Amino acid sequence: MSEEPRLTSPKEVRALLETLGHRPNKGLGQNYLIDANILDIIANTADIQPDENVLEIGPGLGALTERIIPKAKSVTCIEKDPTMVKYLKSRFSDFTLIESDALDVDLDALFAGGIAKVAANLPYSVASRLMVDISECGHRPELMSLTIQKEVADRLCAPAGDKHYGLLSVLTGVFYVNKLVKKISPTCFLPPPKVWSAVVRMERRDVPIVGNDEYPMFKQLVKSCFTQRRKQIGTILKKRGISPVDDILFDAGIDHAERPERIEIERWAELARVLS
Repeated sequence: MSEEPRLTSPKEVRALLETLGHRPNKGLGQNYLIDANILDIIANTADIQPDENVLEIGPGLGALTERIIPKAKSVTCIEKDPTMVKYLKSRFSDFTLIESDALDVDLDALFAGGIAKVAANLPYSVASRLMVDISECGHRPELMSLTIQKEVADRLCAPAGDKHYGLLSVLTGVFYVNKLVKKISPTCFLPPPKVWSAVVRMERRDVPIVGNDEYPMFKQLVKSCFTQRRKQIGTILKKRGISPVDDILFDAGIDHAERPERIEIERWAELARVLS
């Protein structure tokens, strides 16, 4: 492995990409993380144990892959780009590679097969959707260590009342406790993106805030209310034909004049329970 290009050297990564005849695809969010310190933080945040199976989404050239393979019992990677797939196969042998778009993979089946952790530099264009999709899996992983856009990290980790608090905070927060671990400068990537990024840790709750039976109603309620996040919750519910509004809100511990962006997940859950 010593003869392999160093995936944390800008010069060697550029030369490798040239050899592969590959130009990073902005549409796929191909900004290769080349900072060794940040890569170590992602791997360490995942807290991988020797008996655990790990999933990586969008490994690219494998800079994170080479850090998590020695830590885990097994590593499964999902990679869409054919050039990256071919290179990963030539560089690593002790892993499983799924050649697909992560959005087309049955993630729940993968987790049901015993994958406990996710460590990934997520493709930015689909990061929010992937985090919600994984959170909603019946066999969701116990911990995820992810690199995402800083703006998305702010929304993921925002508490109620914060200007970034919204649908992403709520839907993932039902199942996970989300924490921003480290901000990442664009200079840590090749090519540098136009935005800052962040490492986030998502740790699974022992018991979700909303039960399986109530979750569809809860999700529908939250989605519709957050499209009018600055209107009073009483007004929103009245327009939906719900009555008696004030009694329902009182039972859920919510004031008529409160706005969606100020209502914590627990009270959204209580409102969904009262409505159902």
